Amino acid sequence: MSTTRRQFIQNGLGFVSLGLAMPGFLLRAAEAAEQEKSTPAAMLKGTSGKILVVIEMSGGNDGLNTVMPYALPEYSKARPNIAITKEQALQIGASNGMQLGLHPNLKALHGMYDKGQVAVVTGVGYPNPNRSHFESMDVWQMGDPDSKRSREGWLARYFDADGHLKNSSLPGIVLGEQLPLMLNGPGSAAAVIGNGGDYGFGTNAPDKDQQMEAFNAMYAPEKTMGGTAAGSSDEFIRNVGNEVYTSTQAIKDAINRYDARAGEKANYPGNNYLASRLQTIAKLITGGLETRVYYASMGGFDTHANQLGGHGNCMSTLGDAMAAFNKDLELQGRSKDVMVMTFSEFGRRVHENGSQGTDHGAASVLFVAGGAVKGGVYGGYPSLTDLDDGDLKMTTDFRSVYSAILDNWMGASSTKVLGDKFAPLKFI
Repeated sequence: MSTTRRQFIQNGLGFVSLGLAMPGFLLRAAEAAEQEKSTPAAMLKGTSGKILVVIEMSGGNDGLNTVMPYALPEYSKARPNIAITKEQALQIGASNGMQLGLHPNLKALHGMYDKGQVAVVTGVGYPNPNRSHFESMDVWQMGDPDSKRSREGWLARYFDADGHLKNSSLPGIVLGEQLPLMLNGPGSAAAVIGNGGDYGFGTNAPDKDQQMEAFNAMYAPEKTMGGTAAGSSDEFIRNVGNEVYTSTQAIKDAINRYDARAGEKANYPGNNYLASRLQTIAKLITGGLETRVYYASMGGFDTHANQLGGHGNCMSTLGDAMAAFNKDLELQGRSKDVMVMTFSEFGRRVHENGSQGTDHGAASVLFVAGGAVKGGVYGGYPSLTDLDDGDLKMTTDFRSVYSAILDNWMGASSTKVLGDKFAPLKFI
């Protein structure tokens, strides 16, 4: 009797003879293949459609100093040492009768805003907010304020709802060190590729090309090997091994095509690790890899002390990276195919603390950017006098952002993914 793919995984079989660890995204793809088998050829075809790039701002970004009501006396009074002045603020218009400005270090992003390419979503949060980094991050990652109800990310559910795994073994790519909960689920097939440049099999042997050819031949599909029963463990091992090799090569080929492309390229800022990750994403997109979701993260937003300098550096890193990425996509003719969404687990409290920083809060701001975005300010800016135990009150449920992206950008049912109906914002 043949061994099923599920039994293969449960029995712990793998590429032991080669000393290789089976990538997590292929383990999850194997689970999905129990019902719908995926092939290397399908991965290379991909599914045409719009692309989402998610940027995680880890630590709890201070939305009040990212987009500030600079003219309100309550603002400067609550933050005598760290408030952004009217002269410093990059003005973007008004919301709820308040004049708003971007942090002065978001000058590059402000240029995108002036071109109508940035939606600023204010007062964003969820009911009954939690000030724990871990609990609140789980809420955003799962798209569900009841963080204990499920451990499946909302984008993992999107893959299932969209049926994208039927067409690609590599629908999601993470630039980083670990798979975020947002992309984790039984049917998710996201790959974590580090910085992208070193993704693949590592060998310093003089005959490494011959070794890779041998590996590819060893795990070639049945039609080239022969003599293997369909549905057997041997067949599955070959298919997975072939997908490992094929996915690695597809990523490298996309990067090489970008690097070899003639013409002007965007100038990414140096010493900016987010910019480096976004540049890799731009290479994969414009190099022909048809992945639907990309994910990158940056830290440094837990600004309990000396906030002005640290938060200012974060703003520079974020804004400069996003602007360079957008410029790159414009030069390659892909800016209208890609949407970038930022998020952070929570905002900060309205009043600064005794260390010239801010403590964990609730509602914050996020950005949605790209050539197809309808720029402007969305969601009513929260009151600075009507607070919730010292925190800004939510005016925009974050699931209204997700709903807009799912329904109007990714082409999936937000109700199916989120489990309920949330009125989508109109930035698409």
